[in-house]
Amino acid sequence: MQNSLTPRYMIIVLILAWAVYALLPTWEYENMSEQKKEELRTSGELEKTESRIIRQGLDLKGGMYIVLEADIPMLVSNLASMKDDRLEDLIENSKNQSIDPNQEFFRVFEENVKTDGIKLSRYYHEYGASLDQIMTALEDEADDAINRVLEILQNRVDQFGVSEPTIQKQGKHRIVVELAGIQDSERARALLQSTALLEFYLVKNIAVTNELITQLDNVLKGDENLATSIKQDTKESKENNKEDGSTTVSELFGDTETDIDQSDQDENTIDDIFLENPFSGLLSAIPGDMGIEDKNLYAFKKLLDRKEVRSTLENANGQFLLSNQAETIVANAPEKYYRLYYLEKRPELTGGIVDEARADLGSLGGGSAGQPVVSLSMNSEGSRTWSRVTGANVGERIAIVLDQKVHMAPSIREKIPGGRTQIEGFADLNEAKDLAIILRAGALPAPVNIIEERIVGPSLGADSISQGTQAVLIGLASVLVFMLVYYKLAGTVADFALVWNILLVLAVLASLQATLTLPGIAGLILTVGMSIDANVIIFERIREELRKGKTPKAAIDSGYDRALTTIIDANVTTLIASLVLYQFGTGPIKGFATVLFWGILISMFTAVFITRTIFSAYVSNRTLTKLSI
Repeated sequence: MQNSLTPRYMIIVLILAWAVYALLPTWEYENMSEQKKEELRTSGELEKTESRIIRQGLDLKGGMYIVLEADIPMLVSNLASMKDDRLEDLIENSKNQSIDPNQEFFRVFEENVKTDGIKLSRYYHEYGASLDQIMTALEDEADDAINRVLEILQNRVDQFGVSEPTIQKQGKHRIVVELAGIQDSERARALLQSTALLEFYLVKNIAVTNELITQLDNVLKGDENLATSIKQDTKESKENNKEDGSTTVSELFGDTETDIDQSDQDENTIDDIFLENPFSGLLSAIPGDMGIEDKNLYAFKKLLDRKEVRSTLENANGQFLLSNQAETIVANAPEKYYRLYYLEKRPELTGGIVDEARADLGSLGGGSAGQPVVSLSMNSEGSRTWSRVTGANVGERIAIVLDQKVHMAPSIREKIPGGRTQIEGFADLNEAKDLAIILRAGALPAPVNIIEERIVGPSLGADSISQGTQAVLIGLASVLVFMLVYYKLAGTVADFALVWNILLVLAVLASLQATLTLPGIAGLILTVGMSIDANVIIFERIREELRKGKTPKAAIDSGYDRALTTIIDANVTTLIASLVLYQFGTGPIKGFATVLFWGILISMFTAVFITRTIFSAYVSNRTLTKLSI
């Protein structure tokens, strides 16, 4: 008899060893000091440890809860093959009239198109000829965009290193993101919202830029209201630095042939400059470029938004873009400037050609030695285009633009055939790493806006863990005591199986890298009750057999055989219910269903296999006439 139980003993020992192995990292992690965690994080070992522990959900660990909404009007604008003020105004008006931009925008937009009489086929000819065809295609593009946003955000967050994030659609064009245990909320927010549209634009030469600025001055000249507005926005900064205030168009590009005496400049002369040169009057000469003082940024953007300026830039096939951050030009001076670039309207390359993006520190011997950089390698198509563009524009500058902000605009020294380049100018290595993540994961097809954000404090999570653990322990203790009192020795066997059940469920969660949430703890408590239920059925069957006069060994065998069908029927229906909850539920429901499924499955194993092995071992070498049950 003992030999026949040996395989059972081996199975139980192997499962016990596996459970200890699976739970040991969690035990070590929970008892690890913050200093030790920081050491492991620095060495890169902490991520390996965290991949083997029982992860805690947002409701237990704290973190961020964010609702994102895709900017569908912006997507519709970006999809247009040609743009003009009429289309842009129509989209903007439709957006403002929409009660709920996610649901009603297309209906309002369609009505406005009919009222205005505009022909959409002029702007969206690739989507069809009729209005119905175009509207259907645009709605399909919007649906596809939100699905791609969902996938891209999942890729970004996975690489960011958040434990078991929850990212799911809510309604038609909204996405809910839960990031448990997040420490740097600003970094996470930037990572989620950044569209990461990487583009490479040629910078227009000095002569063309000079001519365009002169045209803009002429277009805006004579508008006294405009001049007054500009003077009000810029007066303070120009009074602090009159030399900058008197800068002419020629001086911006290094032409010193000017008869303006800087030292004699006074407020009236400054006023005359803004009245005569309303555009160039806002510009300042900074080393290597022209710039906008940060105090004048608002006024400058208002100028760019005027219809006559937009029309002039459209006709010139160009655009103005600013650097990604302001910089101090003169040491210890309070003034900061954004570099201003006049670029071609169409990019030479976009981020779709990026094969690999890696953040690192610049190598020794280069201009970026020791500074954070992002190294890019391009696919075959991108490499060919990059080689052609750099070869045809040696000596010219090319701007590397991210989300409509210029990160850098280096001069092309020689043809670059290998499809490789670097992006510089990051505040720290984390910023470079985040950009590399975004470029690898892809650019968002539509901008997303945060419409709801909640920070769940770790103290709330700690309370949830404490109360949940307390509930499990109280429920477990009550069941253990009841079984021990009511079923005596057999109750001890059931208690042993119950403790095994909980340990095995936790081991499975750790192995699957599942997340334990508050509903998951509820599922664990329910598992305790379901596990004991199977033992109660078996023990009552054994009692019936003993009352019929059978020996303990025969009663045990008969009790387990007769109870097996009932246990399977009862538990299989619960397993099916848990699978349905997991398939169609979201977030907390899935957490509950996961714990319940594995809890029920394991309870069947412990109740039928482990307890029977214990009983069989107990009666195998004894001649019992009575069983304590």
